[in-house]
Amino acid sequence: MTLKDKRIEWKTHYDAWKESGKNVAEWCRDQEIKVHQMYYWVQRFERDETSPESETSNTQWLTVQADDESFSSEGQEPIFIHVGAISVEVRPGANVGLLSDIVHVLKNQ
Repeated sequence: MTLKDKRIEWKTHYDAWKESGKNVAEWCRDQEIKVHQMYYWVQRFERDETSPESETSNTQWLTVQADDESFSSEGQEPIFIHVGAISVEVRPGANVGLLSDIVHVLKNQ
């Protein structure tokens, strides 16, 4: 079973527990599930719900092909790229290769 499959299975348990109105111990006893495992997943799902990173977990990156000559930096303001708690300021005339490397590193974090 992959981690993704396991997460789906435990999310189903978590949702069923939440709907039951019972405390974790009672629900686990009825379902014959180990209480410590359920507590682990309850903490994990509740942390994910309150985590600012959960808002960015659906981030999708697109590849953009750009020529250095196609950009005129006159009169342009800097742009900011935000990924979770990380912000990158890109000023006009920035090194496109360096920006590409930075985006690659952020993408793989």
